[in-house]
Amino acid sequence: MIENLKKNFEVFNKKFVSWPNNNRDKFFKKFIEMGFPNNKIEDWKFSNFNNFVSKNFKSLNTNVENLTSFKFDKYINSFDHNKIIFVNGEFKDKNFGNEEKEKFVFSDIKGFGEHLRLTIEDECENSLNLLNNAFYLDGLSLIIEKEYEFKKPLIIYNVFKTKKENNFFNQKIKIKVGKNSKIDILLLNINLGSEPIFLNIYNNLSLKKDAVLKLYSSSDLGEKDIFYNFNNVDVLSNSIFENFIFSNSANFYKNEIKCSLNEKYSSSFINGAIFSQNEQTHEIKSRIEHNDENTKSYQKIKSVLDKKSKSVFQGKIFVDSKAQKTDGYQLSNAILLDEESEFDSKPELEIYADDVKCSHGSTSGNLDEDAIFYLMSRGLSEFEAKKLLIKGFLNDAVETITNNEIRKYFSSKIESKINEYR
Repeated sequence: MIENLKKNFEVFNKKFVSWPNNNRDKFFKKFIEMGFPNNKIEDWKFSNFNNFVSKNFKSLNTNVENLTSFKFDKYINSFDHNKIIFVNGEFKDKNFGNEEKEKFVFSDIKGFGEHLRLTIEDECENSLNLLNNAFYLDGLSLIIEKEYEFKKPLIIYNVFKTKKENNFFNQKIKIKVGKNSKIDILLLNINLGSEPIFLNIYNNLSLKKDAVLKLYSSSDLGEKDIFYNFNNVDVLSNSIFENFIFSNSANFYKNEIKCSLNEKYSSSFINGAIFSQNEQTHEIKSRIEHNDENTKSYQKIKSVLDKKSKSVFQGKIFVDSKAQKTDGYQLSNAILLDEESEFDSKPELEIYADDVKCSHGSTSGNLDEDAIFYLMSRGLSEFEAKKLLIKGFLNDAVETITNNEIRKYFSSKIESKINEYR
C-alpha cells in the first residue's frame, strides 16, 4: 500500500506545484517514515488502522482529473438551514440565503488567497494528519465576524459517488467564530456509491471571546468505508464549544478531538452516540486541555454493540498547574448485545493543579433483564422491549443537544437505525 501511495503522490503533487510554498513533499516524507497507525502506538492501542486499510483497499487512488460528478439534491428537509455542498471531495455549491452576507467570509480551499494556502498544520505528529497535509484536495474556510449569530444552522453536505480509481479523499475545514458570535454546524458525510472510500478530514476550529460553536457530526457511509476526523479546537474566554457525534456507519470510524480551553470561563461539551454492528469498529478519542482557571468540560459517550462489533472511547482530561477551579467530567457507557462484541475504554486524568473537581467513569454490560421483563409484562414482545431500551439508552446522549431542530433530527435518525436492527 505504501508503494502505491508513493506512485500516487508523484502524480498528485504535480498538479499543485503552482501553489506558493507547496510543502506536500515534506509532509509525505514524514508520513512514509511513520506509516499508517498500528496498535503499537498508544493512541491506537485498541485499533490497528493499518489492518483496516489493507483489508478494505487494494490501492488508494486520488484521480483529480476524472472525478465523477453528479447532482445532489437529497437535502434534509425537516428544518430550514444554510448549505455547503462538496461532491467527491470538491466544493460544488453553497446557499447562505438566511444570513447577512457581510457578516461572514466564506471560501473553498481552491479559492483561498495565497496567504491562506500556507496555513497547513506542520507541527503534527499524527501520521494521518501528515497524510492529510500531503494529499488534501479541497475544503473550506469560514470566518464569522464579531457580534453575529447565524439565524439558521449550517449543514455541510460531503457527498461521494465514485469509482475505484478515485477512492481516497482528504479535506480541510477551517472555522473562526468571532467575538460574541454563534453558529450551529452539522457535518454530514454520505457515500451514495458502491465503491468503498477512505475519507480523512482535518478541522481547525477557533472561538474568540464569548463565542459559541455547536458542531454536530453524522455519516451515512458504506460497510467497507474508512473515516477519520480530527478536530483541533482553540477556545478563548467565556466561549462554549459543543460537539455531538453520531457514529453508526463505515467499517472503521474514528473521531478525534483535541480541545484547548485557553482562557478563563471557557467550556467544552463532548457527547456521542455509537451504534456499531457487523464487525464495525467505531472510536471516539478526546483530549481536553484546561489551560486557565475556572474552565469546564463535560463528556458523555454511549455505545451499543452487536454482531462482533467494537467500540472504543479514549478520553483524557489535562489540567495545567495554573488551571485552578477546573471542573472536568467524563462518562462512557456501553451495552453489548452479543458475547463477541467488544468495548474498550481508557479514561485518563492528568492534573497539575490542586483546586479542581475532576472525575471519570466507565461501565459496560448487557441489557437489563428486569427491565425487559417489565416491558414484556406491559404487552411488548421481547424484541420490541430490547429496541425500546436501546433507544432510551442512546437518547440519553442525544438529550444533551441544545439545538431543538438538530436534536429532533438525531432522535429520528437513531430511531430509524434502531428500527433496522434485527
